Amino acid sequence: MQFPIKPFHPMHVTRILRAILLAALLACGHCARSQAQEANSYALRGTLVTPQTVVPNGILLITGQKIGGIGADVDVPAGTNPIETESFIFPGLIDLHNHLTWNLFPRWTPAPAEWNPKQKFGTRYDWQQVPSMDAALETPHRILYEEGWGCEMNRFGEVKAIAGGATSTIGGLEPEPCIQGLARNLDFYSGIYQRGVLNTEKIAYHTFPFQMAVKDADGVRSGLSSGTLNALIIHVAEGAAGNGSAAREYTMLVAHGFLRPGVSVVHGVALSAPQFQEMAAHGVGLVWSPRSNFELYGSTADVSSAKKSGVVIALAPDWSPSGSSGMLEELKYASAWNARQHPKVFEDADFLKMATIYPAQLAGLSDYLGSLTRGHLADLLLLKRKGSDPYAAILNATPLDVRLVVIDGTPVYGDKDLMEKILPQQRLEPVRICDRDDQKVLYLGPDALLGGLSKTWKEATDRLSHALQQWNIKLADLAEPAECGN
Repeated sequence: MQFPIKPFHPMHVTRILRAILLAALLACGHCARSQAQEANSYALRGTLVTPQTVVPNGILLITGQKIGGIGADVDVPAGTNPIETESFIFPGLIDLHNHLTWNLFPRWTPAPAEWNPKQKFGTRYDWQQVPSMDAALETPHRILYEEGWGCEMNRFGEVKAIAGGATSTIGGLEPEPCIQGLARNLDFYSGIYQRGVLNTEKIAYHTFPFQMAVKDADGVRSGLSSGTLNALIIHVAEGAAGNGSAAREYTMLVAHGFLRPGVSVVHGVALSAPQFQEMAAHGVGLVWSPRSNFELYGSTADVSSAKKSGVVIALAPDWSPSGSSGMLEELKYASAWNARQHPKVFEDADFLKMATIYPAQLAGLSDYLGSLTRGHLADLLLLKRKGSDPYAAILNATPLDVRLVVIDGTPVYGDKDLMEKILPQQRLEPVRICDRDDQKVLYLGPDALLGGLSKTWKEATDRLSHALQQWNIKLADLAEPAECGN
């Protein structure tokens, strides 16, 4: 996990006026892209990975924002020729644990005098106090926020998530119009319930839940009971395995009345089998972030006990300073961990579920996201087809294997050749990833609006790079070199 403060930042007068003047223009980011797509259906041919089966030579029809048909034999509109993708076609990955605005920073390692690399940290409260954390992350993040860089910070985090296979994420910028129109920000703007209306979501996300005001905690419990909230996703028991201080947070969870359906615990490293059994009995899920756990605490959640107890488990990368750059990288990390267990805890197919079906279930969004199902929103991840096993392909994928990412029916990122076939008349911007800038392109929408100003991806990243220079910090890569493979 990262240091997740979302500090108050003074809203400059010009920024307020800009937001007011452009509110109508920005009122529906997802809609702007989708309306351009609605006039035309298009179809993709590839190996379809559905909840029930794998279809080797299938067709997926996209009509507007939704999946209009899927299978080996799909009726496509006259004049629509399925595009051969040479890909495995998966549902878009759903990231239920991230802190997007921090992901512009490079990886962080405490100074040698601040920790014991063998023992690492006991709880999240320990590493948040070390001087190198303040210098490398907390202070730059706070000042950038105060200076009004939140939109650029969030946009960088969204593109990083998309490059890692995610179509939905959580933990981004507090509600501002600029978060509309790219990845689904499930806690502030998903585009699912009321398009163009901010902060109408049914997910509450809290990093420090026991610092919630009494009225806010009451509102969450009431919302879960009434159905106005589908989910509460909260950080609990984050620390080393067996750490008493971290484990005590579970007692606080129970005392606050949050042991109930709709609640999911993020991390849960310090929990033991009896607690997972109690969670399962009350319908409480787990969001697992193994890489960040091992980096900071030297251990991770007892997912074997959680799985045996029947806890629904989702996988998510946390943040890139100590976790993975994105969902694909976290899947690979978790799979490698699993391969070292005897016996293995998970089958390969389980990992795809932990990145699609299960997070959709925990978020209360199974009717919209998480599987290739007719009528679901067309959020897709296409990976270069290697071999015949889609599960092996996704668990060994690198960012260069991402052929296409589709959100709300609109391609937003992918290989240049495939993006140009679907969006021949649109402005596609090159994206540098894995030290290459000749392959992937990004589509920010017809207006490419970011925070009320028209900025290309290059302009946004150049401005962020310049802003970070005052701390001698280099803008993070979208994917680490170690994650890029050969």
